[in-house]
Amino acid sequence: MTSIKDDDERERLSWSEIDKLKDRSRHVTPEPKRREKKKESESIRKEALKQAEMLFRGKRSRPEYKKALIRLESHQGTAKFQTTAKKFLGEYGLPEDWSTLTLLLDYQEPAKIQEILTLLRTLAASRSRVEQQGFKGKLRTLALTAGDEGLKQAATTMLAELPF
Repeated sequence: MTSIKDDDERERLSWSEIDKLKDRSRHVTPEPKRREKKKESESIRKEALKQAEMLFRGKRSRPEYKKALIRLESHQGTAKFQTTAKKFLGEYGLPEDWSTLTLLLDYQEPAKIQEILTLLRTLAASRSRVEQQGFKGKLRTLALTAGDEGLKQAATTMLAELPF
């Protein structure tokens, strides 16, 4: 048994010293490490969300798509345009944006051009007046100069049906 005298002689720890001992416990993660782990887990979560979003968007959200689009635009009006357009359409299909669709009207495959015209026609109502007039001009040009009779007929029919 310890006596009262021994208890009095024993050095008592202050509250701050007791707190410091608690912080050294292996059951308590120090604050800087907690923050570090939280940052790490947050960055992992953000990266996973980013990859999941890219997966759901498909090929068109990838940097390769943007490079292929730039290549297609740079080859417009050159001899390489047809092969570049064929490769682009084969890999990514028809694009959804107006400017790329109008660019692809210079492609020489009549069946693809008719698909593009149909898609442009559905998008035309939501476009600006200038873009609508540009589309109308492209249709007039195709109606006059297309080598394929089916394409000429499709362009002429679309011109007649346009409300603007």
